[in-house]
This record gives sequence, structure tokens and C-alpha cells, in this order.
Amino acid sequence: MWSPNNGPSSEAAVVEAFSAWLVEQGWECKDLPPHGNYPDIDARHPDGRRLIVEAKGFTRDSGTDLDTGYGQILRRMDGAPDTAYALVVAKSIVRFAQRVPAEVRNKLGIALYTVDSSGKVELVDGARL
Repeated sequence: MWSPNNGPSSEAAVVEAFSAWLVEQGWECKDLPPHGNYPDIDARHPDGRRLIVEAKGFTRDSGTDLDTGYGQILRRMDGAPDTAYALVVAKSIVRFAQRVPAEVRNKLGIALYTVDSSGKVELVDGARL
């Protein structure tokens, strides 16, 4: 039976694939509690950079979930130096993330990435990590 918590387009799959990709790029992903007011991924680079990530997978209400994701990122923005922000979504729902124009995401410093059903990560727009 279909569930938003499993499958290649689920949030868990997106987090797993993007975390693995970050590690390949030299980042270390901090272990976070599964519930609470934490980002989906909190990653640190050896050069001192930090990355805060909200991830969203396919659900029955992906549009609303993506709106929530933007709100979660905005609440976590604290002006800390060397901190970047990214919204990472299942490729099948990227159109919902793009309802916020690229120009707005860029001004806010939010990079947009997708993860496809095979786990491939792709930058849609924003600063490359």
C-alpha cells in the first residue's frame, strides 16, 4: 500500500540520498533526533561551512508540504556566517517548490535541489555547494 513514508520519492529516501551525496562531497552530516524542531539535515564542511537542509518527498498534499518546508527554512535562518540553506525535494514534486520564484529563493539564499527515484542529486538553482 502507498505511504508517504516509504518508496523512492519519500522524504526519508530524499534525506538518505542527499545525505549520502553530501558525504561524497566532503560534508559531515550530524545525527539529529527523528522528531522535534530540527532541520532534516545539518551538515558541516571541514572548511567551516554549515548547511541547513529541509527535505520534502511526495505526499498526498505535496504543495502544502513544500510551503511548510520554506517556512521551516526561514525560521532557521539566524544570520550565522558561513551558513547556507537548501530545500531538497523529490524530483516528482519540484514544480511545487518552483512556485516560489528562483529570484526570490536566490535573494533568500535558498538553493533548490532534487533527488530522482534512483537517488541522483541535481541542483535546480541557487549556490552550488
